[in-house]
Amino acid sequence: MYPRNAASPEPIAIGPVVQITDGAVQSSGVTVRIKPVGVAEADGAGTTAYSTDGVVLYTPTQAETNYTSFVLIAKKTGCIPASVTVVTTASATAGYAGVDWSKVTAATTAVALTNTTISTSQAVASVSGAVGSVTERVTANTDQWGGVTVTGMPLPTTSYTTPPTAGTIADAVWDESYSTHTTAGTFGKLMDTLRKANNIIEGTILATPTPTTTVFRISGADYPTGALEHAVLWMGSGASVEQNSPILTTVNNGDGTLTVTLEEALVTAPSAGDTVLIDPTSHVHAIADIQAGLATAANLLIAIDRVSYCLSALAGNCSTAQTATETYVLSIGGNTYTAAYSGLDGSGNRGTTTLTKA
Repeated sequence: MYPRNAASPEPIAIGPVVQITDGAVQSSGVTVRIKPVGVAEADGAGTTAYSTDGVVLYTPTQAETNYTSFVLIAKKTGCIPASVTVVTTASATAGYAGVDWSKVTAATTAVALTNTTISTSQAVASVSGAVGSVTERVTANTDQWGGVTVTGMPLPTTSYTTPPTAGTIADAVWDESYSTHTTAGTFGKLMDTLRKANNIIEGTILATPTPTTTVFRISGADYPTGALEHAVLWMGSGASVEQNSPILTTVNNGDGTLTVTLEEALVTAPSAGDTVLIDPTSHVHAIADIQAGLATAANLLIAIDRVSYCLSALAGNCSTAQTATETYVLSIGGNTYTAAYSGLDGSGNRGTTTLTKA
């Protein structure tokens, strides 16, 4: 039988084409026609050759063999044509024939399959009898087991796949979104609570404007102007890594970025791409704010002077008592405080007061 639809068809011997007038066997000029089953006859597209004794040999194309059978006719004008019917196999491999199991009748005796290779791509629908033994282990399974039970143990009902590695499992857990794990009483909810209680804002320093030791623009922290003032910022990467400073002011630029001004300068200026970490739960008052709430040296001095003048009037030396002019003098802490009055009016009230300190 001839292989069907083979990639490289083998030549077919059609027979000799004989001249009618003198019986001469033709060795040139013969045309081969092909008539596949169910298809109209046409000139062959394959290769025509001749044996040494004049038999016409025809090698068909692959497409011409893709039929259950076909007829080849070798002809030449003035000659008796020769023909051959070719029946193909169900296999594309020469020497192999396919079997239509629907046409095979039941055998009356058992037939051994010695030296027979069974196709591994076929599935057994069912086994109604007992399996005596299996002497080799099953090395792989690529189809469903169908719920078959072996010695009381059910086999898997789904196709086998390679189990994930430990690294793949770990990545699947740690890369899972925490926003969906909020069920009360679960470890997911506990982790979500701890995360919110220790919230850290992460931003990235931008190239424009050029970052300095005190002022730079960051992305990833789109908060309102002033919302992060007095929070502690520390560098997460770059040459300034782990340096920190309280935030003096923040300005929202309206494009998702934030301009940060630090109260205390970093030792080295950060670079574009460096990351910053901000603790929004911290609140460190600026030194200027703290100072504004305290008594300054100038204010303390004013208070001391005012008290000294009062004391000079109360405990000082009255040099011209009950006269038009009065002067009170008191020395405190190395300074001499003088309260002088220009005089008394008609009602006894003091007039212009002059305060001096020497």
